[in-house]
Amino acid sequence: MIDMRRLLLLPVLSLSLAACVSMPPPSYQPGISNTELLLQKRSDKLAVDGFDAAPGINNRSLGIRGSQLTGGSDGTFGTYLQEALVTELKAAGKYEGNSPLRISGTLLRNDLDGGAVKRGTARVAARFVVKKGEAVVYDKSFEAQHEWESSFIGALAIPAAMDNYAGAVQKLVGMLFADADFSRSTTAGLQ
Repeated sequence: MIDMRRLLLLPVLSLSLAACVSMPPPSYQPGISNTELLLQKRSDKLAVDGFDAAPGINNRSLGIRGSQLTGGSDGTFGTYLQEALVTELKAAGKYEGNSPLRISGTLLRNDLDGGAVKRGTARVAARFVVKKGEAVVYDKSFEAQHEWESSFIGALAIPAAMDNYAGAVQKLVGMLFADADFSRSTTAGLQ
């Protein structure tokens, strides 16, 4: 009888250990609405400079029920946001690495709560700065919140939280692209 209990306990323990992992966020996919916004604007092509994080911001790891979501290609979420912008701009044909218009930024908030039984939330905020040469032509901050249905079962909730983090970043980038001041500052002759 004891052997049978141990045998039944083994799969449960295996699943709980499998949940305690460190994973990068999913590959960022451009949002259709973000691409449409960029295509509707007459904005010039942009280069994307570095993104960092404000002091005290979770820039390297976000906890989800014992698992960890790590940042972009260098392990930081600032870089994940930078790479997301490059992906969005390329999808709309608005990226040019040598452009005199350059966007950079600072991550101001980076929270992920996938531990709730019914709802998961991600909140991401950033300050975006656009320069033309050395002159600042745009400087504004946005905060996005994304919610999704979560699950009591960690094996479902953890991957859902990781996938939905990208949704929060996509919303944040969409807020930037929808901003009239951003549009004016990135359109030739309107700066």
